[in-house]
Amino acid sequence: MHRITLRRSVAVTTGVGLALAAALLATTSPAGATRPLASAVLHDGAGTEVGSVVFSGSGNKAESVEVRLSLPASATGLGSYHGLHIHTVGQCTVPFTSAGGHWNLLANAGATHGSHTGDLPSMLVGPDGTASATFVTHRFDIAELFDADGSAVVLHIGPDNFGNVPIAADRYADPNGWYTATGGTASTGDAGSRYACGVVEPR
Repeated sequence: MHRITLRRSVAVTTGVGLALAAALLATTSPAGATRPLASAVLHDGAGTEVGSVVFSGSGNKAESVEVRLSLPASATGLGSYHGLHIHTVGQCTVPFTSAGGHWNLLANAGATHGSHTGDLPSMLVGPDGTASATFVTHRFDIAELFDADGSAVVLHIGPDNFGNVPIAADRYADPNGWYTATGGTASTGDAGSRYACGVVEPR
């Protein structure tokens, strides 16, 4: 008798608990709540996973980007900023030039670097190789990341200057040897070579 009563009590309690959980879920997770919509796993040139990028939003609109990095001790530029961009092609073949140039939905409007759709804030990587950041964006819909050839996220070896800044030896020192430009302007932020890449996939 006691066992039967106990089982019935547990069943009733569990049913009430599930009902309460469902009510709370409905209250705290409305239809328009922000959720992960796309992501990319970053790998370096040796194929080692070094980070992730998650695009979240409500409906199909991107609203936030969460980045987590963990670079190996052998990586160049630990303790400094690294440029981060969405690139135009969803391919990550070393040395990652397969990812194409910076993604720019505003190309017809003449937008230059710093205003490209895919220009993301640079990541400050600590001396231990780790970095994390979450930032807001309203520049694009998630579906736009998945055009005919897809898109990719690329982490660069050096910092991004976020503009077409003149690069001249007498004005901008380069003690780390990250930059390749020796004159004129750098239309891609002059963030140096591509260190890691990840194809953007739907969630």
